[in-house]
Amino acid sequence: MFATVLHNLKGPRNVGQIIRSHVAYGGGPLLFVGHDEPWTFRKSTSRYSRNLEQHRDIVHIPNDDAFFDWCIENDYTPIAIEIANPPLFLANFSFPTRPAIIVGHEGQGLPKELLARCAHVITIPQQGPVASLNIPVACSTVMYEFRRSDFDTPHIESAKYPE
Repeated sequence: MFATVLHNLKGPRNVGQIIRSHVAYGGGPLLFVGHDEPWTFRKSTSRYSRNLEQHRDIVHIPNDDAFFDWCIENDYTPIAIEIANPPLFLANFSFPTRPAIIVGHEGQGLPKELLARCAHVITIPQQGPVASLNIPVACSTVMYEFRRSDFDTPHIESAKYPE
């Protein structure tokens, strides 16, 4: 099981797309860290999440100290997704049993203080002129890598397309 941690995310579209992947890959708790108030699921978020937030426990955590306390209390290992120097590339990373996958603010990323407290900071390698992947793509890529070995025989509930 993994947790997904949205640290100061602002974009409803990004939040909705991450929730959709989180549920598709069998994630556990979904944490919102750094907001003064719990995330409000309006049409703009639900349009992208397809209302899948109703299928997961959502936890509001106001600050980083409370987040790291939550990780200890719930036996999760904090894993940040960020462009790091030197990088620990995703392909070379061995996931712990219960990762808390953390993504940060769309423009500012994750604070250095938070990164220093994480067990690992992993980087997704990329080529070409793109400065970085967008948040939902990066988060979904890491979720997939964590669950990839579980998908030898995929089971897709309520498939939209005929078999």
